[in-house]
Amino acid sequence: MFRRFLNVATLPLIKYKKPILAASFISLTSFYCIEDKNILEARKKIEQDILKMKSQFGSDADNYPEVKYGTKGNRYSITFIADQRKCDIFALLVNILSSLQKLDGSFKIKEVHSTFENQIYSLQIDFEESVGNPKSKIKTQGTIYIYGEMTNEKPSIQIILEKTDQFSNTDLEAFMACYIEANRPRSMVHPKNFQSNQQIQEEIKHQQEIKTEKTLQELEKTGVTIFLPDSKEKNLDWNYLAGYEKQKRDIEDTVLLALQYPEIYESLTALTRVKNEPNRPKAILFEGPPGTGKTTTARIMAQQVQIPLVYLPIESFMSKWYGESERQFADIWKSCQKLGRVIIFIDEIDAIAQQRGGEMHEVSRRILSTLLRKIDSFESNTNVLLICATNRKQDLDAAMLSRIDLSVKFDLPDHQARQEIFQRYAKHLTDKERDILSQLSNGMSGRNISDICKDAERRWAAKLIRKEVTEQLPSLAQYKETLTQRLNNFA
Repeated sequence: MFRRFLNVATLPLIKYKKPILAASFISLTSFYCIEDKNILEARKKIEQDILKMKSQFGSDADNYPEVKYGTKGNRYSITFIADQRKCDIFALLVNILSSLQKLDGSFKIKEVHSTFENQIYSLQIDFEESVGNPKSKIKTQGTIYIYGEMTNEKPSIQIILEKTDQFSNTDLEAFMACYIEANRPRSMVHPKNFQSNQQIQEEIKHQQEIKTEKTLQELEKTGVTIFLPDSKEKNLDWNYLAGYEKQKRDIEDTVLLALQYPEIYESLTALTRVKNEPNRPKAILFEGPPGTGKTTTARIMAQQVQIPLVYLPIESFMSKWYGESERQFADIWKSCQKLGRVIIFIDEIDAIAQQRGGEMHEVSRRILSTLLRKIDSFESNTNVLLICATNRKQDLDAAMLSRIDLSVKFDLPDHQARQEIFQRYAKHLTDKERDILSQLSNGMSGRNISDICKDAERRWAAKLIRKEVTEQLPSLAQYKETLTQRLNNFA
């Protein structure tokens, strides 16, 4: 039914994406609510309509769910909880979308995001609405959310209508059409209908997986590297990166927690700012020498919040043909956005974002301009987080630096951090032996130490094969020998 409805009413206007995680919007009802004119007028009209419903449907209507009002970033929201045993969620969609489409071409569906995982169904429909007189129409953005479990044990689903600016009369009529459809008196829907709904959602999930896989293949052809987080992977956490405790805390406080609990950060802005604007970071900069954990940190972040990480090497979009580099860059960026929530990681950003002057290559100048426009175009509810890495921050363009929300510096590891790195790669050594290696490796990066330990293991394995040693594990002497050789090679 759902597929047929989309084909008839909205298919030419829809672009599918992997959805925003449902956790990013299911707590809307607890958001701080600004009782401004828009909210007050919406509340007044809806309460009047509910009174009419109670009068029409009789005393059984006393259990109608409460309608709640709130804000999310720079958006207003109204929401209620429905019992899906008493209604059909697709009938709810038909009612709300049919009401919105009464705008005579001023209503357009922009994107549809859907997912069905672990018995939890989430649907997000982004739309655009033109209001005002024909000569001076203003476009506003809106979103319809439906979220809940497709089971008899937990039958509640959440319906949310979210708008920028103000709710129009048509918006409120559409919301009430959905509310009435969900709560009008009827007999209970037979439980077997849940199976048909689930089958539909399984089909949606399957189609979404196909589209996501196609997007991943498109990206891989461009030369980017994609890291997909694995919920079963337990080892890739902050313990994987030795040292850098302050850097980890900064990233957690300003980036990770903001991605995991956006409603708390946004409710603060509603209380502190004259204009309610988002405060979640859009772009962050990792600076420091090679091998200090910048890329590893990006992978840990992606794993922690379960968001794909797209590693974008400079060579993936550089071209000798005029205009081709920035076009390729824009295409890659667009494909990344199709993944839904995503982290884009650009290493050696200084190669394309140097201070603009006479010596800057024209291709780099155009790519930088494209990148700056992409950052500026981030919406308040953007799913894209940009991470740039460099070991030459002093060379970056001022316009680029001004768009960075957080700068994290990764210095070479100190004595304690080097000991912790040796503990990770040579756990069989004693604390005293690791202390000796830490002193000898002063000035080395974490990658250098990792390479030394790997080289020592290979050389020790060769000695075991030749029966030159009897001990199974590499000795301190082997690590010292390998470390000294590396120092001499790079002296």
